Amino acid sequence: MTLAFDAHACAADLCRIFLGWKLREDYDALVAIGEGALRIDLQSGEAWCDGDPLPALFIAAELQRELAAAVERAGAPPGTVTRADLDAEFAVDGGRLRIACRCALTTAGVTATAEARTGTGRN
Repeated sequence: MTLAFDAHACAADLCRIFLGWKLREDYDALVAIGEGALRIDLQSGEAWCDGDPLPALFIAAELQRELAAAVERAGAPPGTVTRADLDAEFAVDGGRLRIACRCALTTAGVTATAEARTGTGRN
């Protein structure tokens, strides 16, 4: 039995994971950058800040694994998601990292998106 892959729910989960405790591994690196626009290709795990490539990010690999696991849990074939990106605008405010992120997953030509934000420091 094949379960339906819910791209909208998956995109929301990926935003939640990005803003959650797993970001702590990359928190100091983002604080050191100060502010910028982060882009993560969730299929390759590659990341860029303001268009410049970044060294491997822990959170990028975590999101890549979670996306693959979500597709597998749904019983969907591996190529179900044809494009997957997470974009985040971040800035340090009073020593705390404020982030607004947007995740977009494309399946069969349809793009599902979710957005989330935080401003509460380490989550």
